[in-house]
Amino acid sequence: MPTLAIAESLKDRLPGVELLYIGSKRAEDRRLVESAGIAFRGIHAGKLRRYLSLENFTDLFRFWLGIWEAGRILKRFKPAVVFAKGGYVSLPVVIAAKRLGIVVVVHESDNHLGLANKIALRSANRLAVAWPIQNYWQNEPKLGKYADKFAYTGLPVAQDLLTWKGEKLFTSPLPTILITGGSQGAHSINTAVWEVLPELLYKFNVVHQIGKLDIGEAERRKGDLNPEIIGRYLPFEFDRKIFLSALHEASLVVSRSGSFVFELAVLGKPAVLIPLPNSASDHQLKNATGLADKGAAVVLSPDLLDGSRLLAAVNELMEDDVRRRAMSDKMKEFGEVSKTAADTIAKLIIDEAKER
Repeated sequence: MPTLAIAESLKDRLPGVELLYIGSKRAEDRRLVESAGIAFRGIHAGKLRRYLSLENFTDLFRFWLGIWEAGRILKRFKPAVVFAKGGYVSLPVVIAAKRLGIVVVVHESDNHLGLANKIALRSANRLAVAWPIQNYWQNEPKLGKYADKFAYTGLPVAQDLLTWKGEKLFTSPLPTILITGGSQGAHSINTAVWEVLPELLYKFNVVHQIGKLDIGEAERRKGDLNPEIIGRYLPFEFDRKIFLSALHEASLVVSRSGSFVFELAVLGKPAVLIPLPNSASDHQLKNATGLADKGAAVVLSPDLLDGSRLLAAVNELMEDDVRRRAMSDKMKEFGEVSKTAADTIAKLIIDEAKER
């Protein structure tokens, strides 16, 4: 989604620009890109693992096949610039572009470089980063030798996030809590919520983004609620309109700590963050602690997560308006650069093309 936001900015700045998206062979990737009016080509790609696995051998073959496929595509398309959003699918494209002498601009969403971007940095002309540059150098001082490649841009967010004017989700005047585990949901978070659901609903409206696997259980639990509070619980699998309305209404958000934290930051939403256990390079934990260190969020350990700890964290923040306002201010301060990130990165891409 950030890449598509940058594509829209490039279209605005360069009428008639030709864009091509190289991604994985997943049907969902193709659908999202082509629905945005951008041509799509799929390549093979192998995941980069830091541990021993038999899949490393087959993925190594996919990786080299992906470089060959990307090279063929780039030779035909002849781009002035390749923009890579990080991740194992983009790395073969970056390597192929470097071999062909094409300008490469890379973007990193987390507050440290993932393995793919560490490798891509050697081939990149510029590295746009979503967090302040000193975060990366503090984590890895050796990156200082690439100082001239870094540019602090923030992370592009969808335009509808900033302009959304949806209808209110509840008639109850109680404050609203949004709880989300990402578009696929998070069973451990769902379970913790259900343990204390009546206690939450006697104080708050709760919008609960469930995910496909748990939506049936959520509806069953809703049906068991006291009629007095049943209307204050809105579970849903995933719906962009409901999600945006909930995000704007929410006084507090409980969520994972992937790139979604930038949407929270742009809107200034205080948050209880529950990092995804064992995420690549612990990037979710690092994102969460980075925001907690700024005073913008509270972190709950996923290893200790249960209903009572979740309820205590929500109650503590909702009973302290002063602290919550301060967290909101810190979130907004962090998110300010991301409001214009799509335009900033589009300009960086164009400028790099002009200079080479």
